[in-house]
Amino acid sequence: MIDVEKIIMFNEHSRLEAKKALGGIPESLWESYSAFANTEGGIILLGVSEVDSGLVVTGVKEGQKKIKTIWDILNNRGKISANVLMEKHIYIQRVNDCDVIVIDVPRADRHDKPVYINNDLFEGTYRRNAEGDYRCSKQEVKAMLRDQSDLPIDSKVIDELSWKSLDIESLSRYRNRFSSLKPAHVWNSLDNIEFLNKTGCIRKNEKGEFSPTLAGLLMFGTDDVITQILPDYFLDYREKYDENRWSDRVVSNMGEWSGNIFDFFFKIADRLTADIKRPFLLRSHFEREDDPAVNVAIREALANTLIHADYYGRQGIVVEKRKGEIRFSNPGICRPGISEVREGGVSDPRNPTIFKLFALIEIGERAGSGIFSICAVWNEIGWREPVMFEKFSPERTNFVIPTAAAPESGYLLVEEPAAKYIITPTRHKKTTGNNTENVKNNTENSTEQKNSTGSNTENIKNNTEKLSKSQKEIIRQMSNNPFITSEQMSVIVGITADNVRVNIGKLKAKGLVKRVGSAKGGYWQVTNKSPVSG
Repeated sequence: MIDVEKIIMFNEHSRLEAKKALGGIPESLWESYSAFANTEGGIILLGVSEVDSGLVVTGVKEGQKKIKTIWDILNNRGKISANVLMEKHIYIQRVNDCDVIVIDVPRADRHDKPVYINNDLFEGTYRRNAEGDYRCSKQEVKAMLRDQSDLPIDSKVIDELSWKSLDIESLSRYRNRFSSLKPAHVWNSLDNIEFLNKTGCIRKNEKGEFSPTLAGLLMFGTDDVITQILPDYFLDYREKYDENRWSDRVVSNMGEWSGNIFDFFFKIADRLTADIKRPFLLRSHFEREDDPAVNVAIREALANTLIHADYYGRQGIVVEKRKGEIRFSNPGICRPGISEVREGGVSDPRNPTIFKLFALIEIGERAGSGIFSICAVWNEIGWREPVMFEKFSPERTNFVIPTAAAPESGYLLVEEPAAKYIITPTRHKKTTGNNTENVKNNTENSTEQKNSTGSNTENIKNNTEKLSKSQKEIIRQMSNNPFITSEQMSVIVGITADNVRVNIGKLKAKGLVKRVGSAKGGYWQVTNKSPVSG
């Protein structure tokens, strides 16, 4: 259950919406419901008002009656296209002697998106950004509809093209790699048409002739042909070590190479791993004898970017190598949701044929474990954890990988808002009293340790003095509830879940918090190195 009293200590933000609701159910509730369901999910509070840029509890009357009305509307398909809530998601919480209705809207499954209102697909679909709810563009709605289907988008047959429009030299390079990795495979004896048909790269069109599938076109087409079908298709690799110039760049539309995703992978894979420091690791299931785990993980990230992209989306694929980090960005949001992908075991590739084609040559072959495995490698070598986040309008998935053990890489996902308390200082002290006492004890312990550990404790003091307000609040929440999730902290602290994870990574690097047990079944432990006052 969400602790509303702590949530309202912070302003409204991208995952929290407060509505006064003194009368009936506000019509704007359903816009917010649609927006949260189509974005990251979020909390709607009925009986909380915004006053002077702060939140105050005003309460609702006849709360149970209002909840019944909400359920009636949610189950009315003429009003709401999909009900993504369960009974546990709507409840009343008593705050300051007032009833507040809490509606905890989860991120909708891709099969339910777009979630729209008033039986109007294009005018009734909303999403959420930092400024509040906004009506989705037709392009955004169409992208959600593409992801809704279980028919693989990359299996679509491009009837207007012949299989002969594919680049035979690219196909030959692929087959050479395939045969060297699988010399005894029966497909090695097939001619090109048979091989392409077996791998899903071509299919017979309505005339009974072979045409490329979207996967075949992307893997083995040429840029001029691909852009006839996908006008926004673009591949861009950049190396930038200062703000003045690119030190290296590879783009798909220069006519100097094929411009397809297969050749793009091998053109930039070695560039990505060149000059990356390779920390010593004992042999593990992440590492081949002749291939450092870091290199494998970086190639896995590149493959994921190509496999999961929405090639009908805008702005193309961008891979950017900077000092201390690599950024991967592709059109299309993360279909299963970022939290599920980070925990591993979830395999829902947007382009399963492309996934299979890369897996056949032993690239990105770990179904459902890519991001999880990459993060595990970074945790093992003690580097800051990679960060995955989404952007909308246009839809994009971004994955940032630190490439050194430096304390900071220089990127900032979102600007952390300053906390603005609207509860009286006395009530605030009462809410966090026990935790403050624990912090006081921890501070006293840290003082005692200083006498025995000297400069090491001084380093800890320096670390804690640099903590942001959000980081201090994260530590407090972990102290109060060791089983709290990043999503729950996001709502309370007022920053995105991924920015919560970024800050947790920084706190872990400073030795102030640690995870005990697995990502899903474990809990947080605040160490005695955390002298954070309330």
